[in-house]
Amino acid sequence: MDQFIQFDGNLLIGIQNALNADWLTPIMKSITFLGEYGLLPILVCLLLLIFKRTRRLGIICSLSLLVTFIVCNLGLKPIVDRERPWVLFEAVNRMVADPGDASFPSGHTANSIAPAWAAFVATLPMKTSTGRSYDVVPCLGWRGDGADPKTAHKWSVLAIIIAALIGLSRLYLGMHFPSDVVCGFLIGMICATLVYTIIIATEKKRGIIGGPQHKDPAATE
Repeated sequence: MDQFIQFDGNLLIGIQNALNADWLTPIMKSITFLGEYGLLPILVCLLLLIFKRTRRLGIICSLSLLVTFIVCNLGLKPIVDRERPWVLFEAVNRMVADPGDASFPSGHTANSIAPAWAAFVATLPMKTSTGRSYDVVPCLGWRGDGADPKTAHKWSVLAIIIAALIGLSRLYLGMHFPSDVVCGFLIGMICATLVYTIIIATEKKRGIIGGPQHKDPAATE
């Protein structure tokens, strides 16, 4: 067996042995359910889209989730086609049903972190002549009616923590190798960052999404 796979499997077994507790198992099952079929990320994105004060943020998060799903679930999973850990290691304790797809990367993790990271990046305080400020963060809503970016940023941190717990639950339940979860995080964060970067570049030329259209003076020079 490949040395890295052996290391990955032994690490997972060590994590399961260290964390396993009767009282914790139902909690981890509930946490992992939040990422089942993208349940929580999709619900959060829909809520952001529904409310006018968070609609632009909802578009950013939704596109990040969509791109991540395409890259992770429709692209990498069938291409890499990695066996689930319990198939390769008898000592791995599988605690929930076999999802029936490949192990790498963790779709639960990637799809949970993508909109959370997108919200985090989109609400970061921006540079000004006197330092960083939330006051210059582009409107998160529609037609100038936006939520407070500082408050939204705090919620994004909570979303990242929840995504981390979902990733941990996948290890606890024996569904993924540690590298599946780590790469799921990286893929979701990279996709979200790229989506946000493209959106910002587009907005500089065509105006803020849902806001008054304007031209970036630098673009005409």
